[in-house]
Amino acid sequence: MNTLPYRSRLMLPLAPWLLATGLLASCGAVKAMLPARPKLEKPELSVVDVLALKQSLKENRFRVRLKVFNPNDIEVPIGGLELTVELQGMTFATGSSSDFFTIPAKGNTEFDLEVTTGVLKALEQVSTLLRKHEATAEYRIYGRIHVEIPFVGALNFDKQGVLSRPIKW
Repeated sequence: MNTLPYRSRLMLPLAPWLLATGLLASCGAVKAMLPARPKLEKPELSVVDVLALKQSLKENRFRVRLKVFNPNDIEVPIGGLELTVELQGMTFATGSSSDFFTIPAKGNTEFDLEVTTGVLKALEQVSTLLRKHEATAEYRIYGRIHVEIPFVGALNFDKQGVLSRPIKW
């Protein structure tokens, strides 16, 4: 004999569904309590200059001086970035940094990033620049910049421009 009242026996099969519905509703409530992701415009990066550092048979190192502008009304703390540099439409070098710095609100700052490239890639780029006898070179930089603001994370960037003195030796 069944000892549960008739009404309880009817409700028992519905219990898992009622529990799942309650859990889903509570997840929605928790999400509503979390702070919204801040609206943040991407910082704008540009190349100031490229300086040859160490040249070897294995790889070449260059210092890329970057200028970053913050279009936001708040200062933006940066926890690092990954960068690829193209010169004259060809991949030139890659680099990354985990250095921490802050870009002032509506302001800019400059910093150096060491990048590396293979010997053949560097020779190809330099010979192309020398053959053309140009005082300028088109560049493209792209990658990710890591913003140290909760719920923002990393932002992609892609910028093109012109260097007045392509590489300082």
